[in-house]
Amino acid sequence: MTKKVQIITTDINNPWINLALEEHYLVNQSKDGATLFLWQNKETVVIGRNQNPWTECNLTLMAEDDIRLARRITGGGAVFHDMGNLNFSFIMSRSIYNVDRQCDVIIKALESLGIKAEKSGRNDITVEGKKFSGNAFCFRENNALHHGTILIGADKEKMSHYLNVSQDKIKSKGITSVKSRVTNLADIIPDLTVEDVKEAIIEAFIKEYSIDSQVPRIEVKTGHNWPEDEKFRSNVARNSSWAWCYGESPDFDICLKNRFSWGGIELYFKLDEGIITSAEVFSDSLYEEIISQLPKIFIGTRLIGSELSGKIRNGVKAIFDLAKDEDKIEIVMKDIAEWLDKEV
Repeated sequence: MTKKVQIITTDINNPWINLALEEHYLVNQSKDGATLFLWQNKETVVIGRNQNPWTECNLTLMAEDDIRLARRITGGGAVFHDMGNLNFSFIMSRSIYNVDRQCDVIIKALESLGIKAEKSGRNDITVEGKKFSGNAFCFRENNALHHGTILIGADKEKMSHYLNVSQDKIKSKGITSVKSRVTNLADIIPDLTVEDVKEAIIEAFIKEYSIDSQVPRIEVKTGHNWPEDEKFRSNVARNSSWAWCYGESPDFDICLKNRFSWGGIELYFKLDEGIITSAEVFSDSLYEEIISQLPKIFIGTRLIGSELSGKIRNGVKAIFDLAKDEDKIEIVMKDIAEWLDKEV
């Protein structure tokens, strides 16, 4: 239990602002504190920190239908947001951060509504074997973020139109389409509303983390009581920028792709006389701190499998210092090194 607990809700439905708010709360979370941030976006595709929008999304159709693209600061895969989806963010100091405990808040909230859910795989929460919530994570110094989606009455047709789900991912899960993989909670309880789920999560969060039932509730309104610091305004501008959301369309000499138990990966290399001069790495892996370090490891290396794998193995220590999760790093780096040794 902690005394420093707060609930934040908002009527803002702009993904670029909501993601900037979330990052602001993460960076400014008080020591030993816990924040629950609940928010919604109008129709938006949100991609992971290291994903390639040119392969993950149907950008042409999104432009035709005026669907926004947003990039979050966490790893993981692409998701579709609309007003039938509720987003939750658990923001807290690392001293009390625990993924299973945080997922239990969602599970207990739904149990109070008559829905039996369970944690599944690396980042999903499911009901009756189908996914209704995907989760992702990241850290900033002493603070941690665990956020996710809850599909209540989302438009699954639009979801399948705008997301280009990897066929390898579909095959690995034994499913035929993105629509068959997910479910809405309203499919189970037809009259369930977003507000019902929101209040249930708030109650479960307070029971789990607060020693006092009277927890501060902050509502951030459109155009009112926004953070006043320059960094927040800068992040809103960054989130809406082409450079952040799209980056450059990959125009490289070599493209290598593979899928592992921890996620898919795409490597794009620009070459000059067989030496890598530019590299881009895209992935739906949850380990964004590992993936983001790979491009600079590859640059200056000859396109030879043994040399690429050697650079990967030599780069492990520097990533250890950043990620501080040696078991995960060893698995990811070993898989990539062994693959490149055989592939190139």
